[in-house]
Amino acid sequence: MMPFLAVVLPIIILFCGLSIDLARLELVEQQMQTAADAAALGAELEAERGTNNWHNQAALDAGINGFTNGVNGVTVTAVEGATFGAYNGRYDALQVSITQPMKTIFMGALNGGLVTARATGVALITPCTYLFGTGTLQNQALIVYTGSFLGNSCPVYVNGGMDIEANGHIAVEAINVAGSAASSNQAGFVYPTPQFNVNSMSDPLAWITPPSFSGTCNHTGYSLSGGTATLNPGTFCKGMSFTNSTVTLNPGLYVITGGGTWSNSTVTGNGVTLYFTEGGGASSGQFKIVNNSNVTLSAPNDNSAGGIPAIVVFADPNNWVTTGAQDFQLNTATVQVDGIWYIKKAGLELWSCGTVQGTHYLGIVADNIFSAGTIFLPTNDYSYVSTGNPFRKQGALIQ
Repeated sequence: MMPFLAVVLPIIILFCGLSIDLARLELVEQQMQTAADAAALGAELEAERGTNNWHNQAALDAGINGFTNGVNGVTVTAVEGATFGAYNGRYDALQVSITQPMKTIFMGALNGGLVTARATGVALITPCTYLFGTGTLQNQALIVYTGSFLGNSCPVYVNGGMDIEANGHIAVEAINVAGSAASSNQAGFVYPTPQFNVNSMSDPLAWITPPSFSGTCNHTGYSLSGGTATLNPGTFCKGMSFTNSTVTLNPGLYVITGGGTWSNSTVTGNGVTLYFTEGGGASSGQFKIVNNSNVTLSAPNDNSAGGIPAIVVFADPNNWVTTGAQDFQLNTATVQVDGIWYIKKAGLELWSCGTVQGTHYLGIVADNIFSAGTIFLPTNDYSYVSTGNPFRKQGALIQ
């Protein structure tokens, strides 16, 4: 009996030791996974702000969670583009990997006493541009005829094809197309290489409840020509139009039926949401900013004045008929807008507008975009919005 125990006992002790080593390794890797996930999310948020500091932010967040790059053999690596899984190669997928060699007690009998713990987190940068058109505008959802579509921290999602003409230029964080390469024309400058045949997207703002409209009109057929006015939030039935005028919009929600035209006018408004719908004797109509108008608008950063945080233009998705037409037109105008254009079933036309940009954030959810002679600069810094980035209702971790 004693000889048998003398042989078996060391084996039992070895296996018990191996179990302890494996349990310790698993615990460290669980802690490391938490750190990698936090680092990936931190890098993604920093990338959205456009600071180009996301590598350092990843290392900082990993260190806060117990794994400091260069200390105790820890290595933290942040790269643009996942190296495995469904998002392999996607420029908008930021990957953070953490490794650390660990000394073992009993496993040394098998591997020399060292084993490497590993964990990887991947987070997806939230897009600035979502285009749902599936062939309603010259068989394309995105057309850049001349000019540029630029956004170094803004991925673009396109359901359907795109057409970048020889004089067109698109350079964004990532280009993801649900259609095939055969449905797209890339004669102009395109960066980075689009990822085709990605999964079709759903409406990222479907959770927003459209404002209610009782049918009561504060103004009917409002038109200002050659004057100056300060307007308060309310319901503008059968249009809101300005010509050769200077207008200030006070903060809040403006419900507009019948569309409107702002021509050769200067319009400013901070904390405003323009909501286009039908009722009060008018259909949805078209909205145009034209003829050398100079418009500076910002969406609400909170809901204190009755507007919708981060939404500057909202086309009622319940009564808009998708035709591919550019129901929202910016033509020969100077436009600076902080906010999202949420016009899922309508198109946006940009024609000879110089530069259309936001100070902090500019996003678009539309059926299609046609751009000619315009530099369009979507931006993605929602740190100014009290409710955060409206495109991210859940975490951005993807694998």
